[in-house]
Amino acid sequence: MWWLLPLVGCTPLGLWVYDDPTVTVSRVRVNAEAVGTPPVLVALDVNNPNDYELSTTRVELRLSLDSLPIGRVDRDSSVSLPKGVATVAFPVVPDRATTRARLERFRTGMHRFLIEGRATLATPFGTRDVHFAQEGDLAFGPPSPASAPDDPDALR
Repeated sequence: MWWLLPLVGCTPLGLWVYDDPTVTVSRVRVNAEAVGTPPVLVALDVNNPNDYELSTTRVELRLSLDSLPIGRVDRDSSVSLPKGVATVAFPVVPDRATTRARLERFRTGMHRFLIEGRATLATPFGTRDVHFAQEGDLAFGPPSPASAPDDPDALR
């Protein structure tokens, strides 16, 4: 019976070795007149609470604005996620119904967004799927250079 004590005593520690990161929307940039760059970028704040770096192996998400489907991200992507908060931007592939005219509606003003997605992460303990969803209001306007990275995979 004494040999069970170390096993039982260590089990709770094993539960605190890894915590799933949290994912929240940092911003959505819409540029209906974009040429040579994606017309829609989604920037996510990823909070890695662990004491070690993680990385993504795949990211999937769907974006709706004002209850209209806009597009999706569906790509294999290796992005490092250091301890703490990192901002990661992804180009959104517009749906067929997402025309330039539809995107023009989001040039300025407050608009309701809905993002649902999944990130597959490489951890020291194997792969983990982290599901995320967020809904809220965002103010849209011209992008400022400091708030809209040109590199879709930029980390800040």
